[in-house]
Amino acid sequence: MLDFNFMSLVVIFFQIYLFLTVVYLLLDNREPAETFAWIFIFILMPGVGVLIYFIAGHNGRRRYNRRDKLPQVLAKNLEPLFADLQSDQERIIASVEDPHQTYRDDLMMLLYRNSRALITLNNRAEIFHDGRSQFEALIADLESARHFIHMEYFIWHSGPDPLALKIQEILVRKAREGVEVRILYDFYGCFFKMSRAYRKKLQEAGVRIYPFFNYLSSLRFHTVNHRNHRKISIIDGRAAYVGGMNIGQEYIDGGDRYPFWRDTHIRFEGEAVRQLQAVYAIDWFNTTHESVCFEPRYYAHLQECRSAPERGLAVQFPTSGYDTAWPALLHLYFAMITMAQKKISIVSPYFVPEASLLTALKTAAMRGLEVTVLMTGRPDNPLPFWAAYSYFEELLRAGVQIYQYQKGFMHAKMISIDGTVCSIGTTNFDNRSLKLNYEVNAVFYDEATARALERQIARDLEDSRQVHLEDAEKIGMPVKLRNSMARLLSSIL
Repeated sequence: MLDFNFMSLVVIFFQIYLFLTVVYLLLDNREPAETFAWIFIFILMPGVGVLIYFIAGHNGRRRYNRRDKLPQVLAKNLEPLFADLQSDQERIIASVEDPHQTYRDDLMMLLYRNSRALITLNNRAEIFHDGRSQFEALIADLESARHFIHMEYFIWHSGPDPLALKIQEILVRKAREGVEVRILYDFYGCFFKMSRAYRKKLQEAGVRIYPFFNYLSSLRFHTVNHRNHRKISIIDGRAAYVGGMNIGQEYIDGGDRYPFWRDTHIRFEGEAVRQLQAVYAIDWFNTTHESVCFEPRYYAHLQECRSAPERGLAVQFPTSGYDTAWPALLHLYFAMITMAQKKISIVSPYFVPEASLLTALKTAAMRGLEVTVLMTGRPDNPLPFWAAYSYFEELLRAGVQIYQYQKGFMHAKMISIDGTVCSIGTTNFDNRSLKLNYEVNAVFYDEATARALERQIARDLEDSRQVHLEDAEKIGMPVKLRNSMARLLSSIL
C-alpha cells in the first residue's frame, strides 16, 4: 500500500512537472518541431531537461525588458550625438540607391528598422584577409593611442601565446602612460584561454577588464547561451576594427593545429568608427552598468566626419543579441539571399543553416542563380561540421555549389550578392550566431568592395575541394545517422 501511494505521488508529481514545463515552453512560441523536440527531452530527462533548457534553450530575447534596459544600438544617452545623422537617413539612402539594383534601399531600411543600424557615407575601409597584416595595423594603432583604447573579443589567449603577450605589453604600457584602456572578453570563449595572471597584470597597470555577462553570477547564469561573439577594437575614436579575428597567434600562422589560418577583418576610419563605439558603449554598460562610454569625448571626431566631404563608401552595422527584439543578422542573410538576382557567395567556417535560410538557398539555386557556399574542410569542432553534411544532399540537388577549404582553417564570415552588396563580420552561417550570440556585421553598399570580395572568394575556391552530389550519396548509413544526430543539436551549435 505504501509503495502504491508512493508511486501514485511520483506519477502525480511528474504530471504536474510536465504540465508546467510544457505550458512554459508553449509560451515561448517556437517552431512546432522544435517545441516537440524539447517536450521529448523533458519527458526523457525529467528535471535535467529543464536545466538544459534553462541554460541552452530558452529564448530570453522575447522577455527582455526594453523599456527599462538599453536597446542594442542607439541608447537614449547616445541619441543627441547621432541626431544629425539619424535625421539625414532618408537623404543618405537616396544617395546610395541604384536604379539597376532596387533592393539596396529595401535592405538599408530593413536593417534600420530591425536593429536601428544607421547608414554612413564618410568612411574609409581597409579589408585584411590574413592575420599578419591585420595585427600589424592594429598594433601600430595601439602604439599610437593617446586617449583611449576600447577592445572586446570572444576569444583572448594569454601566455605563452606570443601575440597575446605582445598586446598585453602594449596595453600595460599605454595604461601607465595615462591612456584609458577598457577590455571586454566573453567568459565562455576565454574560459580555458585567458589566465588569471594575465588579467591581473593588466589590472595592476590600470586596465579595466571584465567578462561580458559573467555567467557564474547567480543572476546571470541564464545568459550562458547568449555569448558575446563580437570582435571590436576602437582607438581614440579615429580607427576601429571588426571582423572574424580574435586575439591569438593562431590567427596569424594557424598555431599548433593548422598549417594556415584564413580570416577576414576590417579597419575603418570615419563615421563608421562612431557606430562601433556606440555598440561597444552599450556592451560596456550591459556588463558594468557604467555609462562612462556614452560621454561625448569618445565621439569627439563625429562632427569633423559629418562636415567632411562625403567619400561615398556607404556602410551599415546591423547587430543582434540577447537584448534585441529581432534577429537582425538572420534577417540580413535571408534578405540578401532572396533579393539576389544573379549570384550569391557565402563563406563561413560552420554551415548549419536556419530553416528559412535553407529554403531560401534552395529556391535561389532553382531560380537559376549561381549559389556558392564555402566552409572549412578542416574543422575545430566536429559537431557543426558533421551537422553540415546533413544539409548537403538536398542543397546539391537544388543546384547549390558547396566547397570545403583545404589549405588550413577557414574562419572568415562573408556574404556577397551580385557584386553590388556584401557583408563581413562576426556572424557564422549557423543557428548559434544568427539566433543566440551577440554579433555585429559591416554591410557595404559599394560595388568595388563587393567585387573585390568576390575575387578573394574565387582565390579561396582554388584552395578548396568541391563537394559533389555523388559524394553526399556515398555517405554510409552509420555516418548519416551521426550527422543527423548532430543536426538535432543545430539550434545550439
